[in-house]
Amino acid sequence: MNTVASGNKSVLVIGTGWALPAKRRAARMIGITLAEAGLGLVSGNSTGVDRWVSEAFCGERESRGLPLPGAFVQVSLGGLRFFRRGGAPLPGYRAPSGCIVRVDSVEAWKREALARSHAAVMVGGGRGALEIARRFIERGRPVFPLPFMGGLTGNSDLAFREILKTWDSHPVPGLSRNQFLRLAEPLVSGTGPLANLLRGTLAETPDVFVSYRRSDAPAAAGRIAHDLEEHFGRQRVFLDIQDIAPSRAWDQSISGALECASAGIVVIGRNWLAAGPDGTPRLLREDDVVRGEIRSMLEARKAVFPVLVEGARLPEVEQLPEDLRPLLRFQATSIDNAGWETTMARLAREIERVVADN
Repeated sequence: MNTVASGNKSVLVIGTGWALPAKRRAARMIGITLAEAGLGLVSGNSTGVDRWVSEAFCGERESRGLPLPGAFVQVSLGGLRFFRRGGAPLPGYRAPSGCIVRVDSVEAWKREALARSHAAVMVGGGRGALEIARRFIERGRPVFPLPFMGGLTGNSDLAFREILKTWDSHPVPGLSRNQFLRLAEPLVSGTGPLANLLRGTLAETPDVFVSYRRSDAPAAAGRIAHDLEEHFGRQRVFLDIQDIAPSRAWDQSISGALECASAGIVVIGRNWLAAGPDGTPRLLREDDVVRGEIRSMLEARKAVFPVLVEGARLPEVEQLPEDLRPLLRFQATSIDNAGWETTMARLAREIERVVADN
C-alpha cells in the first residue's frame, strides 16, 4: 500500500473530554486506522478522545514494532485536568517523553497543533474543537467531523453541517461532496470510509493506474476513474488526461505513476485493437503508449484488472504482441450501464484488497 510516511503527514484528532461509548469506540478505531495507514497522530493530553485515540494508536504502532517518536506528538497543556463527580482526576494518556510538546496556553496549543498537522478529525468536541476545525478550513486543509456521535458536546455535528453549507466556496481539499457525506456512515467494526478519505486527501502517489486508449473508450475510462476516485480519494487514482500537470513531461508523469501504483486498470473497448494510419494495429507498435503501460504493469508483477466496456471482448492471444500475452491470465470484468454501480463496487473492493496487501 502506498501510505504516507508518518514523519511527513500527521492527523490531528480532537474531541470531547467526556468520552461516551460511541466516541470512545470511534476514537480507538481512528487511532488504529492512522497507525495502519502509516500516518502520524497529533493529540492533546486530556482524557476522553485524546486518551483513547492515543492509546490505540501507540498500542498499534508498538505491536508492529514501529517507533513512536516522529509518528506521535502529544501537545500538552499544563494544568489541564478533568475530574470525576467525586472529585478524583480523570487520567489522560501518558505519552513517552520524546513525544511530548509542552505549551502554556490554549492559544499556543492551537498554533502548535495546527503547525504539526495536515488534516483534522473531529469526534464531538466543544467550542475549542470547532475553532480549530475552522482554522484548518481557512488554511485549505481537510477536516473530517464525524456526525451523530451523541452526547452534550456535539460540535462535530455543527462543523459537519457548516462545511456542507459552504461547500461551493470552501470544499474540503481533495474530496467530492459525496465523499464527505460518507462520514455519516456508522462506525460499526471499523472507521468505514474515513481511512480511504484520509489517504485520498493526503497521499502523494497513486495506488491505481487507469490505462486506456483515447481513440477507443475515453468516456468509459473517465467514468471508471471517477468512480474509483469516489471510493479511494482523488490523489490515489491516476488518469493521464487529468493527472499530468502542465509543466510535467507526460512520459515522466506516466512512468512515475506506474512505478507507484499497486493496481492497474486496463480499459478495453471495441476499438482497442484498431489500426493506425499505416493499417497496423497500434498495439503492435513498439512505441505504442498503451502497450508500454501494460508491459510495465506486467513486468512489475502488479495486479492487473482488464475491464471490458461497450460490449468489447478480450482479444485472442495471437492478436497481442508477445510481451502483452500474460494480460490474458487475469480475470476480465465486463461492465455495462445496467449493472455499472454493482460491478464498480465489486471491482473497488477487489482493488482495495490488493492495495491493502502492498
